Amino acid sequence: MMRLPDYSAVLFDLDGTLVRTFIDFPAMREDMHYLARKRNQEAAVGDTDDILEMAARLREHGGESLYAEAMRLLIQREEEGCANPERIDGASELLYLLRDKLGVKVAIITRNCRSVSEKLLERMNLPHDLLVAREDTAEFKPHPEPVLRACRNFLTPPSKAIMVGDLWADIASGSAAGVVSTIGIRWPYLPKDRFDRCPPDFLVESLLDVSLLLINERTPDSGSD
Repeated sequence: MMRLPDYSAVLFDLDGTLVRTFIDFPAMREDMHYLARKRNQEAAVGDTDDILEMAARLREHGGESLYAEAMRLLIQREEEGCANPERIDGASELLYLLRDKLGVKVAIITRNCRSVSEKLLERMNLPHDLLVAREDTAEFKPHPEPVLRACRNFLTPPSKAIMVGDLWADIASGSAAGVVSTIGIRWPYLPKDRFDRCPPDFLVESLLDVSLLLINERTPDSGSD
C-alpha cells in the first residue's frame, strides 16, 4: 500500500467515520424549511441544502430567537439519532495506537453539537486530544476554519496534519486548510458519489484500510516532531 507523507496530527470526522449514528438529515432540513415558512423566510434558505447554512440564514434574516429555535430542533434530532450508536470496528484501537503508542495528536472535528459529541466519544471509548464541535467555530466543514483551529491548538502546521472523513465536506475542509493529505472512507453500502465534489488523496472502503495507511511502516519513535 502506498505510504502517506510524514505527519504529527490526524483529524477525524466523527459520524460515519469513527461511529455509526442515525441522524435524520432530511428531517433536519424539513425542520429548517418549516421554521422558514413560519417566519416568511423561505426565500432565505431555499437555495441551499446545507443544514447549518440554513440555520445561519434564519439567524441573519429572522434574528436570535428564530436561530435558537432552529438550534433546539437540530439538537433534538441529533440526540435522537445518536441515542443508539453502533461501534465501528477498530476505531478505539486506532486512536489509542496513534495517541499512546506513536505520539500522534488526535482531533475530532464534527458539525454536531458539543454535548452530543462528548457523549458519543465517551460511550464509544474514542480517545482524543481535542474535540472541535460546531459551537467552537464561526464556520463549519467544508470551510477550513475547524481544521485550522485544531492545528493551532496542537501548534502543528496543516502541512503536518492528515484529515480523515466519510464525506466530501470533510475532505474539502482539510484540503482548503492545506493538510498534507486527506483520506476518504467510502463505505461499500453508501453512494459512490460521496466524494465527487472533492476527491480525497486516498480513497478506502473501511477504517481498517485507514489504519493500514496511517500505521504503515511507522514506529513509535517517528510519531512526533
